[in-house]
Amino acid sequence: MTTHTIPGELFLLLTDDAGRQDSTSYRTQALAAAAIAELALRERIALTEERSPKVQVLSTEPTDLPVLDQALGALAELEGKSLKSAIGHRMMNLTEVIGEGYAAVGAVQRKDGWFTTTWPTHDDELETALRARLAAAVEDPSRASLQDGLLLEILRALGIAHRILKDDLPGLSRRELDQRIEALEIDSPAATAVKRVVDDMTAALAAATVVTTVSST
Repeated sequence: MTTHTIPGELFLLLTDDAGRQDSTSYRTQALAAAAIAELALRERIALTEERSPKVQVLSTEPTDLPVLDQALGALAELEGKSLKSAIGHRMMNLTEVIGEGYAAVGAVQRKDGWFTTTWPTHDDELETALRARLAAAVEDPSRASLQDGLLLEILRALGIAHRILKDDLPGLSRRELDQRIEALEIDSPAATAVKRVVDDMTAALAAATVVTTVSST
């Protein structure tokens, strides 16, 4: 289910109850980055070793998860482009497919406006469970899954982990939370490889957001 993917869960964290992006102006890029991380984890794509890594598609075999399959198809067409370019490309806008996935299970509702579509909360059970899971992962790293670690690292890299999770971890300052996320050690054979992907991905995401900010001024 799209709802259990890394980009799907990130969508919940970056969308407020009114259905608009929350805590960041770069939800679209963040969701694209999260999809790339999960596709790397599933060994569908890889990054080259260059200073500015490029995306290589290793397999186009469907994952049977709509958001990941849409991202994989887009990346196949963007083969050879830099990670930064892929994250910011319009073909990697996954908001619609994720929103439809949550609407199908009753978590959100689709609300079409004159210029934008929003996804107001209908049932917050999934987000509540997600927040509890991430808080538990921070408080007890032995309970953290690889997916938890990736989600938390993306939030930290965006500089919004504390803003998103402060009510779920009221005893931690921003600095303390960031330090705990950085210290997470995920017990998985893929952890080392995926950490490299996340490091490259978050660096590219930061660069993409800077470019967007400069071009809009």
